[in-house]
Amino acid sequence: MRMEDYPRTLNEFRKRFSTEEACFEYLAQFKWSDGVMCPKCGKQEYRQTTRGLFECVKCRRQFSITSGTIFHGTRKPLALWFEAMWHITSQKYGANALGLQRVLGLGSYHSGYIGLGVL
Repeated sequence: MRMEDYPRTLNEFRKRFSTEEACFEYLAQFKWSDGVMCPKCGKQEYRQTTRGLFECVKCRRQFSITSGTIFHGTRKPLALWFEAMWHITSQKYGANALGLQRVLGLGSYHSGYIGLGVL
């Protein structure tokens, strides 16, 4: 994403990343600018499984768009993660976990979670 593509307002952000598909598409373009590539053998030939994973035709490794990223294994929607990151990066002094919990409408605060403490 070029700087001029960065959503400057929450409204612009929500228009651009309003669906999980939009978030997955952005992450895929960012991760694989030259096309989907197996993280094990580097082959660019794959098939999609019924569970939505990619499977390398050479080494049979299964992987997803979130494999090898901070989003791997999350149970929260990517749209929520993207919005949390937008809030943190768009604030002059960042954001705190309780503020994110309030703004994003999350349930209880659990400090034991990895990452932002609220996701």
